[in-house]
Amino acid sequence: MMSETLPPTYVEGFHYKDKVEKVSYKRLGNTDLIVSQLGIGGSVLGGTYNDKIVEQNVRHCVTEALKSGLNYIDTSPFYGEGSSETLLGKILKDVPRQSFYLATKVGRYESNLATGFDFSLQRILDEFEKSLERLGVDYVDLLQVHDFEFCLNQDQILTDALVAVDQIRKSGKAKYIGITGYPLKPFHYILDNTNIRVDCVLSYCRNIFTDNELQNHIPYFKEKNLGIINASPTGMGILNNGGWADWHPAHDHIKERCAKVAAYCKANNVELGKLSVFHNIQASGIDITLLGFANMTILNINLDLMFNGLSVDEKKIYDEIQMKFFSGPSENWEGVETDKRLQLIEEMKTQN
Repeated sequence: MMSETLPPTYVEGFHYKDKVEKVSYKRLGNTDLIVSQLGIGGSVLGGTYNDKIVEQNVRHCVTEALKSGLNYIDTSPFYGEGSSETLLGKILKDVPRQSFYLATKVGRYESNLATGFDFSLQRILDEFEKSLERLGVDYVDLLQVHDFEFCLNQDQILTDALVAVDQIRKSGKAKYIGITGYPLKPFHYILDNTNIRVDCVLSYCRNIFTDNELQNHIPYFKEKNLGIINASPTGMGILNNGGWADWHPAHDHIKERCAKVAAYCKANNVELGKLSVFHNIQASGIDITLLGFANMTILNINLDLMFNGLSVDEKKIYDEIQMKFFSGPSENWEGVETDKRLQLIEEMKTQN
């Protein structure tokens, strides 16, 4: 869809105006953030996946993405245990601050499932200051409680985590606040039991070929006047031709099915990841979909998709894989990681 006007993030002399004019922008919930259809996800930049992270390449990718009209960047201290924020900080210091919206998160800090979370009020306040320092900014546009389902006592999200991010918002160091998570029903408990204004929710891997459960919750989120951020359109890498990381939590039967789909796409010279992103941006009710990339090849594939859609051959394979492989019920891996966290904590107690 052609933008009728340039977004407020447009900077004359920095952007490629002809490309920005082709980007579709939408207001993020009730905020004043006018976000691009696709955004930049920071997990890849922290080495979370199998991508080789070369600072010069990433700098070029992020800068080109911003110049081409993508205007939202989402990261976390968890991604590479600070390395994603640090790398982005080095890049963004040479980019006009007006040209992007920046989001980070609190509550999840390390890769260890047993010890990597702390949703206490003071820890959030302290860690957020470190995030600002790494990012080289004095405020973020959105601050999110990261993967709240891993909190052992969900009421602590209400009494500590949301209180902390709201305090940060009131200080002016964050414009808006949100929460992120994989399971969708628990969002309702938090949102129905807080008096704090939550502006956005981020859901990941729930609007993909194997699982469209997000669509069932969009009416509820819209009723709450929330911005809806959709992340991991390739299911954390499970839906692409290159395979997935060893840590991927999906059940084996889901992985086996996705491997068959990837083989089918390869045989037809089509990239499954591109079809996966297309599937996400066609969905209704979503304000922005986040992408991870560390090289120009991946970025260009997605820019081409955003500007030109699928080719005739790609659309044919897109239709075929839905009929051949994804016509059954939705499947997910809810509980796999939270159960593993509880198991690890019990093992630690036993060892002590």
